[in-house]
Amino acid sequence: MKRERIAAGVSLALAWSMGWACDGRQDALQRQVRDSVPRKTAPVIETAPSHPLREQLDPVLSKVYALNEVPRIVEEDVAPSGDRKYVLEPGVAAVVKIPPGLSQDERVKAIVTGVAEADAWAFRPNARRPFAALVQRVQTSYGVDQKELILTQYAQLRLLDFFNSEAAGPAIAALPPDLQAPVEAMRGYYTANKQKIWDEWMAVKLLARRVVAGNEPFRGVLRNIKKELGQEEPPPLTWEQSMAPQFATWASALRNDEDLFIRLSNLRELREREEYFGETHARWLIQGSAEAPKVAIEKGLGFGVERKDLGGGFNELTFVFAKKLQGPKLKAAFIQSVLYAHLLHDFQMLSTAGTDFAERTEDNVVDQNTAIVPDKYVPLFAACGSRAAFDSLVSYFGRDYAVLADLRSSGDVKKAAKNAHQCVLEGSRGDIYEPPKGDDRFVEGPAPNTLLAFEQMLSRFEKIDVNLAAMADSVRTEEDEAIDDIDARIDALNQN
Repeated sequence: MKRERIAAGVSLALAWSMGWACDGRQDALQRQVRDSVPRKTAPVIETAPSHPLREQLDPVLSKVYALNEVPRIVEEDVAPSGDRKYVLEPGVAAVVKIPPGLSQDERVKAIVTGVAEADAWAFRPNARRPFAALVQRVQTSYGVDQKELILTQYAQLRLLDFFNSEAAGPAIAALPPDLQAPVEAMRGYYTANKQKIWDEWMAVKLLARRVVAGNEPFRGVLRNIKKELGQEEPPPLTWEQSMAPQFATWASALRNDEDLFIRLSNLRELREREEYFGETHARWLIQGSAEAPKVAIEKGLGFGVERKDLGGGFNELTFVFAKKLQGPKLKAAFIQSVLYAHLLHDFQMLSTAGTDFAERTEDNVVDQNTAIVPDKYVPLFAACGSRAAFDSLVSYFGRDYAVLADLRSSGDVKKAAKNAHQCVLEGSRGDIYEPPKGDDRFVEGPAPNTLLAFEQMLSRFEKIDVNLAAMADSVRTEEDEAIDDIDARIDALNQN
């Protein structure tokens, strides 16, 4: 009987599994058939007809907005902001709205510019991040004004790219005769004012530009414009290619020690580190070599720095090291230069210190819209901060990493933050916040946020030794004994 029940159970299981398998194959086959049949996409139903100029300007608009259908153009009672003569409803199904009462030339310019701005929002399969996410990041980190600049500047850059391309002439020639003149006038402006438009883009904060410049749609447009202006970025160099032979061994040691490199660079995500190792935007050279530019060697650093901003949101750096440096001294300068390179982009440090450069009222109320470290002082923060970071690193972790074993700090590590703070004060005096001497209302002293910024930055280069055993309840200290003795005496007095 038992054997029969087992056989019946096995038969049932086989039947169920075969039925499931057949159903599974059948479902898979049906899915394959369904997927092989082209799917019909529902047509986009426009709530109102487009302005006639959309079709008439299509030879130009379809080149400016080449990834999809040109956005719908409608005339509505809208109130454009700033210098715009249009209102854009962004997105994949964008709509450009123009107010009534514009002249024909104004309408043409507004439509072409609005479509250029809408192009930023078009879906791009090769984009690493959605454009909307990048815009939100700019607004959160750098303010609404920088977000608006990013949006308006894309339109200007896109038109600068288009009107200076070979496609512009034939596209304009294909327009109706009465529309060729206003579009040709736009072409004249964008060909005659290349540098002006580029300078307006460069006026956007470097770190805000950096958020969008490495991704589409900005990446391709900026590459074309820089070719036109003769400002092409140097070919990308990997971490290993960026090094003069004298640094190769140390560079390899840093790359192979993930924990140490994260501490140096603060690049915690693997993707960020691999992107940096693939394109460093920097070179490390020896003074007097054929490729080394002529720069002054900075006192206390052992190297000089050539810094170029080519519009892509990165500092293109060239570190030039003094010829006389050798052995541990050259290695120390090299490690500090790696710290310097990353502190140039340390958003947390610079944003914390920014309040010390803000405009203030007579009552010491800070204007947060001006709370930013001026670009001319960013290298100062990197230099002062990298000295402090190097001293802390080798003092606390010199025995933990083999590449640091023969290095020594140059000062009292306990005063590292204060020394960096004083270094910035001396280098930015007149622009950084220093309260009137003897005024009791300002108890924090000069530039308190800069000191806090350095203390926060240095925390990742410090060790905090905590005696957990001494904190346990089972360990008695002299203070515990004294407290118990006092409690015993109070109890005795109460009993008497």
